[in-house]
Amino acid sequence: MDRAATIRKKALELGFSKCGIISVDAVKEYSERMNERIASFPDSALMYMRFRPLANVQRNFPWARSVVVLVYDYGKYRIPEKVRGRIGTAYLFDGRRDKGSDVNRIADELAKYIEGLGMQVGREDDHGVTALRFAAVKAGLGVIRKNNFFYTEDGSWNIINAFAVDEELEFIDNAELKDCPDGCDLCVNACPTGSLVKPFSMHPMRCVSFLTSIGGGMADIANNPLRDKFGGWVYGCDDCQNVCPFNSGRFTEKIDHPGLEAVADGLTLEKILEMDESFYINAVQPKFWYLEQDKMYVWKVNALNAMKNNYRDAYGPLIKKCLDDPNEKVRNMAKLVCDALHL
Repeated sequence: MDRAATIRKKALELGFSKCGIISVDAVKEYSERMNERIASFPDSALMYMRFRPLANVQRNFPWARSVVVLVYDYGKYRIPEKVRGRIGTAYLFDGRRDKGSDVNRIADELAKYIEGLGMQVGREDDHGVTALRFAAVKAGLGVIRKNNFFYTEDGSWNIINAFAVDEELEFIDNAELKDCPDGCDLCVNACPTGSLVKPFSMHPMRCVSFLTSIGGGMADIANNPLRDKFGGWVYGCDDCQNVCPFNSGRFTEKIDHPGLEAVADGLTLEKILEMDESFYINAVQPKFWYLEQDKMYVWKVNALNAMKNNYRDAYGPLIKKCLDDPNEKVRNMAKLVCDALHL
């Protein structure tokens, strides 16, 4: 067995659902894809320009010759009921910064195994060493569907990671997946804010997932007319994935994710509004790390918006209490909600 096949075999034994290996040159085309996105959505240019360097693996790893691409299925984990439909599943089961998570543990083991073969390994676990979905397609591990998510036979409920290695290797898989039907526009129609302007094309500045998580620190939700369409989402969104026929029955929820239930217990709408800095910094932010340690207010703003969109009488006193919150943006959002609901 050659070294590429040996690495793939070990990755599958450890628990990754897919593994392929491509040349560092295979992802250079990604820069052209970013240019196309910028041309389509000029107001998103600054964000997309940040991703251009991902086309050049050797920018951070000049010795790299190949990229090991790994897919981990998280559809086996149970979604805590307290956060179902409020926090996107990709964020719930993102274990890249959690040393106790299954995906982090087996990634560490695989990196050590590859190093044991005499190779140098480069890792950037937060965002990967390259454009992960693009690299996964190049490795033959799956396809991108109309909602812009990467799919394997197990649907889109996956985490992708990648290692740079200093040896020229290749293992291209051959995932035989049906294309999206020509007439299917379920995901486009399900997008609450029209972010999926057309199949295979997503406007990030309209995306609920982006606006409530990664972009939450820069987005002014109180003055965003799209906020009424966020529904109950507080951090992320799964609407376009939930309606996809290729995801039907793929989220099996067979086992518990390590440590998730304890964090989820503190992330009901009511508890988010009462969240203190200690719980946020020690329990919430390390897991939901797209928002920095000074961005607890974003969670409260998003929770207030979700309460407005799905109002119950029990929310009233909690919303009014936020009129005195130390953070100005939380106070402003609370006033907006009170005015809209005539509280």
